[in-house]
Amino acid sequence: MKANSMKNNWEIVFLCAALLVQTNLLGQTAPAARAPNRPSPAIDLSGYWSPAINEDGLERGAGSEIGDYAGFAINEAGRLWALSYDASRLTLKHHQCDGYVAPYQMRAVGNFRFWEDRDPHTMQLIAIHIWAQTTEGFRTIWMDGRPHPPAYAPHTYQGFSTGRFVGDALVVNTTHLKQGWLRRNGLPESDQATMVEFFVRHGDRLIDTTVVTDPVFLTEEEVRSDDFFRQPADHGSWLYACDDGEEIVGRAPDAVPNYPFGAQPFAREYSQRYKIPLLSGLAGAQSIYPEFAAKLKTATDADAAPLLRPKPGPSPVSRAVDPEPHDGQIHVWPVSGSVYMLLGDGGNIVVETGDQGPFVVDSGAGQLSDQVIEAIHKLSDKPIQFIVNTSSLPDRTGGNVKLHAAGHDPSLVGSFFSGQFRDAGVGATIIAQQNAETRMVQAKLPAPGWPTDTFLDDRRRKYHNGNAIEIFHEPSAITDGDSIVHFRQADVIAAGDIFNTTQFPFIDIKDGGSVQGEINALNDILKSHRFPARRTGWHADRSRPRLPFRRTRSGGVSGHGCYRAGPCSGDDQERRHSRTGEGRESHRRLRHSLRSE
Repeated sequence: MKANSMKNNWEIVFLCAALLVQTNLLGQTAPAARAPNRPSPAIDLSGYWSPAINEDGLERGAGSEIGDYAGFAINEAGRLWALSYDASRLTLKHHQCDGYVAPYQMRAVGNFRFWEDRDPHTMQLIAIHIWAQTTEGFRTIWMDGRPHPPAYAPHTYQGFSTGRFVGDALVVNTTHLKQGWLRRNGLPESDQATMVEFFVRHGDRLIDTTVVTDPVFLTEEEVRSDDFFRQPADHGSWLYACDDGEEIVGRAPDAVPNYPFGAQPFAREYSQRYKIPLLSGLAGAQSIYPEFAAKLKTATDADAAPLLRPKPGPSPVSRAVDPEPHDGQIHVWPVSGSVYMLLGDGGNIVVETGDQGPFVVDSGAGQLSDQVIEAIHKLSDKPIQFIVNTSSLPDRTGGNVKLHAAGHDPSLVGSFFSGQFRDAGVGATIIAQQNAETRMVQAKLPAPGWPTDTFLDDRRRKYHNGNAIEIFHEPSAITDGDSIVHFRQADVIAAGDIFNTTQFPFIDIKDGGSVQGEINALNDILKSHRFPARRTGWHADRSRPRLPFRRTRSGGVSGHGCYRAGPCSGDDQERRHSRTGEGRESHRRLRHSLRSE
């Protein structure tokens, strides 16, 4: 009821604001000349602000309880994610100093500082910056009319925000958020969530109303408000000292604390403690509306018990929007230094350039190979010298023949090894783990696209274009021939199929893949991670980019650690099912979720 009342009140506020804006526009005289879409600031947000923590004190204190999801329009996926949450997950090193995503950051304890960035010559407002003490969150709201980046651009804790003044309010649109949390009890927010904010100032009070839309976990928008009061002077409290450590000694590296479906031991604690129906915290969108109160009068725990497990039958199709470009064009995104990512032809393609020929990781599906070659030529005037295949799968190797023919490897001509390669000096040299080549030969793919420089175990090293490059074999991950490629100087990892930001991994059992091998590979990437000088909060966004099979790069360990939690917890659940004898249906549903979610 409280959440519904707040929602209705804010709908009235927004409607009144819209009417006032229309009235002001109709009554305006000719405005002074200024740049288009760059109205003068209606309010000044600069200064030191602290949250009024008496509002929603539970959110700012110990956090809400497991099972308290009332007022959130969560769907089945959001509810099951929340019910599988174990607070001990925060003891994992990769989650101890996590940053906060912007919607969650604005509800955090600690102090906030707002300041402006203006053009030194025209004094036009370029951006408004926000510093949050907790996790040292740093956020920029661009006010200069720039567009939002494409869907495949990097996602960060604070996202990409643009603002405009509407009447006496600052309206902010935020996209490109990492996966995060709506509440500290495990209620998730996906990396496809977006946020609209309304900042309104009343003297020394500031109200930030957030409207979060999430096609993955919410069926309706989530509307909340945060109050701040202005501090008269700099109090000097701005930092957040946090570093990870061993909180649980001897834990296996692939252990991710979680609860299987239907096994959350605290699912009923909230309703029992406050003597309210179990349905009150699990009903999703129903809990927003007034008529829900009448339904609770007759609700029994038996009515709500099915909500603690997945519904019978096939799992619903993901509501996530595909961020991949499908316009028949190749899109180039700079990653780090001279390393670029090419999107549009199936799996991502990585290109490293310099004073030698381009070093290419994977060749795409082969549908747009001519455009891929053209895009690489725009990055370098030299022919492609090396191509690494991270696996034998079609989206990794489909463009091998054309990219090979478009290249040239001068390092072999006249060397002792020139007689050991069937195509030495003819085209680019294709490198892969031996099992990948074996699979390609067995599949009777065109011979010019086969790797000719292969290795068996451990790694293959190259020093090229000023980068120390290491190619590591990851046995029995997606297949038995998977590799990851680490550009040392650029500090970039091309992870191939092993890391995919749009779904759980596809394990090709027929070609030697396994869930445990995939987990081992993800752990290897985490262990190889080079931390920046400071990893807390937004600093972690600046750590090593990992280039996944699908979509764009992932900066920092948080997204990678969350991705690893999927197969780790799934594998753990399967072992539990085996021990407790829960039957074939549990195995089937688990494997289906690993394949399709």
